[in-house]
Amino acid sequence: MKFPIITTAIVALCAFTLSAEAQAPAAPAAAPSSNLKVATVNVKELYTLFYKRFDTESVLQKQLAEIKKDIATREDRLRELQDEAKKILDKNDGSLSDTARQKLQTEFNAKQNEFRAREQELKDFVQRRNVAFRELRNREMRLLMEEVQTAINTVAEKVGADLVLDSGALSPQPEIGIGTPVYPYMKKTFDITPEVLKQLNAGAPAGFDPQAELKRLYGDGTAPAPAAE
Repeated sequence: MKFPIITTAIVALCAFTLSAEAQAPAAPAAAPSSNLKVATVNVKELYTLFYKRFDTESVLQKQLAEIKKDIATREDRLRELQDEAKKILDKNDGSLSDTARQKLQTEFNAKQNEFRAREQELKDFVQRRNVAFRELRNREMRLLMEEVQTAINTVAEKVGADLVLDSGALSPQPEIGIGTPVYPYMKKTFDITPEVLKQLNAGAPAGFDPQAELKRLYGDGTAPAPAAE
């Protein structure tokens, strides 16, 4: 097959260009700046002590309590159906006529069918509510983390940082069953966590005490880490 002259010329030009690029010496890599200013921040601590986070957690815990209450109510009804079915079985003895025995069997089967239907309904309900609750929690956490990130950016620019590292970042170690610090050592003098936290909580209500809020939510004052989406 013959190619048109213009196509042949383009192919030749591309080949020449690629060959020239392959033979051209590579540009020297830029030397790292000796004036790079690196700051550190503990993202987990910022999230944990952010005043808006406590309001969000309170709402989420209230919704979770309502879900558990609904589940408990449905479970109680299942137990009632089991008891009702057992009472029907207890009525069955040798003194009953075939007609009476057949009537009890029909009642028992109806209870069993109702039990199975309500049991499946409970499973579907739990699955739906779990999915909805997880989506809600992830959405609220994203909004909070966006505010945390904005505050980090603002303070980093203010102090002239070129790079900010998360001092609380952990690297999973399956072999030993724990996480180890991604950055084993960081100078505290470069930590901007207090300043970022101050900015985050600038709009907190008067008398806001993060430690008291932690105890209110979790009892022992230990907050769980933000869950991954």
